[in-house]
Amino acid sequence: MNRHSPQAEHDDASRFDQSRHLGRRAVTLRSVGDAIRRRWIIVVACALTVFAIALGTALMLTPKYDAFAKVRITPNAASPLDFGNGTEQPADQTAVNTEVQVIGSRNTARQVVTQLDLNRDPEFAGEGPAGTAIERATSNVLDSLKINRDEKSYLVHIGIRSVDPTKAAKIANTYASTYVAGTADNLMGTAAKQSTSIQNRLRELGAEVQAADARLAAYRAQSGISQTGQAGTITDQQIAPLSMQLATAESEAAAARSALSVAERQSATGGTDAISAVLSSSVIADLRRQRTEAEKRRAELSARYGPRYPLSVQIAQQIESLDEQIKQEAQRVVGGLRSQALSAEARANSLRGRLNTLQRGVARDDQASVMAGSLERDAEAKRTAYTRLAQAAQQSTQAQRVSAPQASIVENATVPTRPTFPKVKAFAAAGLLIGIVVGLGAVLLSEGLSSTIRKPEDIETLLGLSFVASIPRLPGRSRLRGKRTTNPARTLVSKPMTVYAEAYRAVRSFIATTDQAEPARVIALASTLPGEGKTTSSLSLARVMAMSGDRVLLIDCDVRRAGVLRALDRTVETGLTDVLEGRTTMAKAVVRDEVEGLDMLLVQGSLFTPTDLFGSGRMEALLAEARAAYDYVILDTPPLLGIADARTLVGLADAVMLVIKWNATPIAAVDAALAGLEHGQGHVLGAVMTMVDHRSEAMGGLYYSARYSSYYNE
Repeated sequence: MNRHSPQAEHDDASRFDQSRHLGRRAVTLRSVGDAIRRRWIIVVACALTVFAIALGTALMLTPKYDAFAKVRITPNAASPLDFGNGTEQPADQTAVNTEVQVIGSRNTARQVVTQLDLNRDPEFAGEGPAGTAIERATSNVLDSLKINRDEKSYLVHIGIRSVDPTKAAKIANTYASTYVAGTADNLMGTAAKQSTSIQNRLRELGAEVQAADARLAAYRAQSGISQTGQAGTITDQQIAPLSMQLATAESEAAAARSALSVAERQSATGGTDAISAVLSSSVIADLRRQRTEAEKRRAELSARYGPRYPLSVQIAQQIESLDEQIKQEAQRVVGGLRSQALSAEARANSLRGRLNTLQRGVARDDQASVMAGSLERDAEAKRTAYTRLAQAAQQSTQAQRVSAPQASIVENATVPTRPTFPKVKAFAAAGLLIGIVVGLGAVLLSEGLSSTIRKPEDIETLLGLSFVASIPRLPGRSRLRGKRTTNPARTLVSKPMTVYAEAYRAVRSFIATTDQAEPARVIALASTLPGEGKTTSSLSLARVMAMSGDRVLLIDCDVRRAGVLRALDRTVETGLTDVLEGRTTMAKAVVRDEVEGLDMLLVQGSLFTPTDLFGSGRMEALLAEARAAYDYVILDTPPLLGIADARTLVGLADAVMLVIKWNATPIAAVDAALAGLEHGQGHVLGAVMTMVDHRSEAMGGLYYSARYSSYYNE
């Protein structure tokens, strides 16, 4: 019996629109971890499978051995054209890299193949025409060649990989010795060629130097250019000192003229005492000393005898004579200055004339000087080239005699005791790692492709239904150990204070507090597919209601399976089909459960009949009778998909509680079931997730489960 208005039915129908799947669930670290925990078998299986494949592959591969010989490269030791000072220079890293390329060249590999007859070795020659065996073997040797170079030194490791360790060591040593010998041969051949070329060029340069020196000497003799090593012509060499002499003479003449001019002016004014030459004259100084003594003597006599005293008169005459001598000596000094000035001027004029004559010849010598300089530079360049080439010839001759190789063997290859390939441990570790990655990828891929219900949010956002409760999966015991599996409904009775029992109390509370015009008393538990725990949920919900003081009737409407009867492990003589077909009454067919307050109307056995048991009005009459006698009627219906009776039964119930198996039921199947409920005019109160992993997000994860464990008696 449907108890909804047309408007409510329209609202319910709109809730099942497929467009709600446009908003998919978000991916979180917790959801990823939960997926890995639930599907850990996939990860383990992939890891073990890939590990086994990698390990088997490593064990099946043919072992190969690497043998290495150490070679020291010294490219500067035998450079025939080293024009330096003979000191050894550090090896150029570019030159070392070049030698490494020479080691890996095809010519070197071909020499090794020829020496060891590797063209007849099946490992390297392979199969093919005999005419190309050497080239095939050369290519295979190069493929097996390993050249490792230490960037901080001049050591190069030459390695060969082979299935035979002894053969690998032999080829590596032959390869190293072939390269070292090749460097000496190349050096000797190069030195010989260079020596011949240098000697020929040296003879040509010698002739050119002689010709250049002869041309330079002839031109110098013709033009009068100095050959003393000084720059310029003979005229240029004379001008410089003559210019210096002229400057000195002109300076001396100017000084003499200045001294004469001063002396003449002072002499004209009678002030000869200020003339420096007069002051420096020793004669005048002696005369003045005599005059001073005479003046002193006259003063003494005048003071004692008077000025007319004969001796005083005689001394006065002496003083006058001294003054005349001083004057004459001063005039003689001035005359000497005049002569000196004339002499200096004459010398300066003479030097100036000679310089003017030389300067007139400079212009004539400039052209000859330029030509001589050009000839000298040409001769000097040829002499320098001849000297350098002579040094190169000497070094080339010495290198040809010594012929030291550019490399030396530091350490010969030894026979390896362990194969280099395959590395079994590395293969196994890589296989295990790749297997784990593949397993995780498979888990994430399967999780991404999965469209099942795993969280309460999925029910509310993807299905548009109210989430009621998560029913945990009870731990079962294996039948292989001789013990029976756990019966959840019986566990609920024996352990009423568990998470499992509390979940059904939440369902009962949800039903009792649902805001409807009329309380829902006939509750149909429906599932999309078989095996979703619908029958167990019906029995458990009925027992929880009875244990809470309600009068409850549980009707097993799944006549094809009789699931409640099997869950209780009991038999009945009459059941639901007898009541519906009128062979007995409900009061006689009802049996009591071990829980007080719970009656059950069961199916006495699996029944397959074409008769419409629930659509003829008899089931509606049965439910009306049950409403009057019980507080709640629980209908255990068949699966909604594939069974037509389920649509009839959900239309007779006041409300439907949809049972969805956690992480198992596809969303598309639930959509189809909801469409069937809409067609059968069933009112869905909400959805319950069953058989939920207690460590999943649907149960609050490990954290919240552990926090609430003290509230339950497990």
